[in-house]
Amino acid sequence: MLQTSTLLHSQSKVLNMKNLFLAIIVLFALPSIVSAENFPLFPMAFYGSVTIDGVAAPAGSSVLVYSGTELAGKVTLQEAGVYGYDNPTRQKLVVREVVGELTFRIKAPTVNGGVETGSIAPITHHDFVSGETIEKNLSFVTKANNTVSSGEGGGSSSGGGGGGSSKKKVSEQVQPALMVFGIATSTSEIEAKIILQKQIIVLLTQLIKLLQLQLLTAPSVS
Repeated sequence: MLQTSTLLHSQSKVLNMKNLFLAIIVLFALPSIVSAENFPLFPMAFYGSVTIDGVAAPAGSSVLVYSGTELAGKVTLQEAGVYGYDNPTRQKLVVREVVGELTFRIKAPTVNGGVETGSIAPITHHDFVSGETIEKNLSFVTKANNTVSSGEGGGSSSGGGGGGSSKKKVSEQVQPALMVFGIATSTSEIEAKIILQKQIIVLLTQLIKLLQLQLLTAPSVS
């Protein structure tokens, strides 16, 4: 009777382990089941200072980045002269996956009647790199009598972006923000997709640990 009970218990554990294996296989297959659109490459991000004709861009201005004519990212200044911060939990200009050279533009109430405009010498970045975070100080020149500081198209960059020599320490203020792999963003669609990826990874990790526990506690059948 005892042997029969032990055998049934062992068979039940084997069945549970089979179910765990099946769940893990399903999780591994999810990326191929769900369309690629739901699992994009991680975005890249830019941060730094921003000036217009040598003057700090006012709060409420917007910095936009394009790939050709396609809008790839946009951020609104919370304080004058700063469009993004080096603190991982603070705002940055988040750029989604695109192909080709990136071009920065500015929209400010004090410039061009509030109409979006670019710099006389275009401010660019060579291309999109998934997951990269770059400090890039933007100096927009909209008047011909203003000079452009050295750098890539009027902007200086560092931390993987290469480029100019001038840098400005970005001020820091404590402010709650959503941190997604070191990038704070208000772009809800990108946030939702990255959070989904993280939740799947956590669930997979928990299933693997549960499987290991089952294997350790399963009695041997003689």
